[in-house]
Amino acid sequence: MIQNEVNHYGSNFNQRHFPLSFINGYSHSTLVESGLIYSLNFVTSMITFVLIMNWLYYKTNRNILLPVVFHITAGYFNEIFATHSMSKVIQTGLLLIVSLYLVITDKEMFFNRI
Repeated sequence: MIQNEVNHYGSNFNQRHFPLSFINGYSHSTLVESGLIYSLNFVTSMITFVLIMNWLYYKTNRNILLPVVFHITAGYFNEIFATHSMSKVIQTGLLLIVSLYLVITDKEMFFNRI
């Protein structure tokens, strides 16, 4: 089921991104310096982000290009605009709304075996 994949990949994303918090000046290290709420927001945002990326992957007949472009674009715009940590909390809220919309409107994909 896709929810198992989301949990699995969300966990892997967090593990892969954790070492980036030790790079001085990188956005992940500033999250750690900003406080626990922003660090937890990053972990929370991964679940919604991965859910959307999985939805894109399956809806494009398992074409990996669109999720990769989605990931690169999201990271690029967060870096180029040097968004504040509170902006990322708002972004997580928006991703959550999109994720909930996808789950509600496409229940068959999320809750049936593919």
